[in-house]
Amino acid sequence: MTSSTREISQVLPFRLVPTLPTFIAKYEASLRNSSVKTKSTIPALTIFSSDLNGLQALFPQGWVEHIHPEGNIYYHNPQIRVVTNNDPRSDGAAAIFDHVLQMIWGKLPPDAKPERFEAFINLPNGSRFAPERVVEYYVVDYDHRSIFWIEDVDILTSLAGSGSSVEPFESIRHLRSALEPEFWVHVEYYPCHQSTYDHSAERELTDVLHHGCVDDMTAPGSVCPYSADECLQYLKLLKGFHEDDKWTESYRRSWIARLWASFSRSRHINRHGLPYPRVDRLQGLDSYLMQHTRRSVAMALGEALCLGMSKTTFAKLTELWNGRIVYQRHWQPFLDRQRSEWRWVAFGGLYLLIINVIQSVCGSEIILVVSSASFTCSAIVISALMLQAHSAEALKTASDISLYISATESFYHGLRPLSIMFTLPKALLGYGILISGGNVVHQCATLLQDEPTQLLSISSAATLPLFASLTAYLAYGPKAI
Repeated sequence: MTSSTREISQVLPFRLVPTLPTFIAKYEASLRNSSVKTKSTIPALTIFSSDLNGLQALFPQGWVEHIHPEGNIYYHNPQIRVVTNNDPRSDGAAAIFDHVLQMIWGKLPPDAKPERFEAFINLPNGSRFAPERVVEYYVVDYDHRSIFWIEDVDILTSLAGSGSSVEPFESIRHLRSALEPEFWVHVEYYPCHQSTYDHSAERELTDVLHHGCVDDMTAPGSVCPYSADECLQYLKLLKGFHEDDKWTESYRRSWIARLWASFSRSRHINRHGLPYPRVDRLQGLDSYLMQHTRRSVAMALGEALCLGMSKTTFAKLTELWNGRIVYQRHWQPFLDRQRSEWRWVAFGGLYLLIINVIQSVCGSEIILVVSSASFTCSAIVISALMLQAHSAEALKTASDISLYISATESFYHGLRPLSIMFTLPKALLGYGILISGGNVVHQCATLLQDEPTQLLSISSAATLPLFASLTAYLAYGPKAI
């Protein structure tokens, strides 16, 4: 038995496990650096070649190392059509890949063209030494912009995870719509080794961006994931990459694939090309609102506590979340307004606390002063908590907003609880102002009974400047047209 045969026999217990490109922890990979021996002397005549590592000859036959535009390394073997993040020079890795690929390519139909497919294989850390050793994989179909597996895959048990667009499907077309974003994620993660550049994908993306730009400018309910300004910026960048240059193809292919992944994911959510598509982001809003306005004592009390202001916020939140897709160009202005309101509530609360102190010094009813100060302090605290939970950094991207809204959404009441929390600081401050104002009225009534002349003097001092200001504005201010 040869050493190669012995190596392959050792990998027979491996079990193929389906995975998705979005499950690859590219941006969550550990930064831990294994112990590496360093040198302190630069050799004489150190003249670098195109092989910067000087180790290409050490790779097993057919294997090539590629550096992604973002800096990570991956490996490709065009002879056996495989891509992996695992170094094929590690012990037994090449034999594992050969054995797994025999299993994969052996399952393809006889009439299938092998050159149109590419396998991704990943050996999870420790999988070669664990009691149950597994190999994660999927197969890429470049002709149809999709991925597939060689055995039946249970979506609910094998492919359930955060960020996956693959869900139970109603037709083959619906399944393909879900798998296309995964294909583009693969192209984005591994863009350096394709032999030919997909010019048709670039031309189609240009048309999609042009259409999205016009759609956003002419339709308030546009379902394009990007605003008109963003589409124009992408078109400008795309035009700068139009010249054919093999050295920039990996950069161009990577970011074009990222845009395509975003567009295809949006299309899947909106049922593009399927029965009953969503062609306007406001489509079905009335039924969505009615679905989450069920009778509830808890919700009614919360809305009453907020003086009814939460109803308007709930309607706006539901409009923004309609279709369960986040359009940043609409969400960010809304969140900015909410942050501004919470800041003004906090500043107004501080001002009201100063008034409460003055009222206390002037001998106002201590119960009213304490009650007003309590509501005011509550408004300041809740505003600070809301600002922290909804900071621009925490909700910076569409994914951040989508994950947050999904986590806070109630199954029965939708975003009604969140709308109550959004307006609670204003309501608390309003209660503080009402109690403080009532305290002022009580003081004035008492003063009117005891010293009516002094009350008249105070009222004149308070109203005359206001009357003079309004008179000046009417006399010298802008005239109504």
